[in-house]
Amino acid sequence: MARILIADDDAEVRQGLVVALVDQGHEVAAVLDGHKAIAALCDVTPDLILLDVTMPGKDGFQVLEELNGSGFRDLTRVLMLTASGSEQDASKAFELGADAYVTKPFDPVEVVGQVERLMALSSEELKTSRERELDRSRLLSQLESILGEG
Repeated sequence: MARILIADDDAEVRQGLVVALVDQGHEVAAVLDGHKAIAALCDVTPDLILLDVTMPGKDGFQVLEELNGSGFRDLTRVLMLTASGSEQDASKAFELGADAYVTKPFDPVEVVGQVERLMALSSEELKTSRERELDRSRLLSQLESILGEG
């Protein structure tokens, strides 16, 4: 069982993820924006954060940057959720230290699978996985830029 914080401004997404993750035995808290996500970290340090990129006030990238400047980042895995299929956004997420990146719409079962995968990785395996994903997203971002120019 993991302690999971969901930060997403879409009530349907939040509720679907809460149900799917609680069904798997996880302890889940959910908030609707980045400011509330940062505030929730004062109450409990989650094992994993599901972090929407586009939220009012403080977006997911800003939350991730703030996490990087704190001791929380070493203790918490981060799975970014976004409606943007842009590889540039994925690359930015991995550069900021995200551990995984899932685009919307998604099947909650897919997200639960990602959560289970992330929680099963050792710190070293997680670091290797993050580096591999960063390299992959940078290459795809470059390709996206080249094809967009043509």
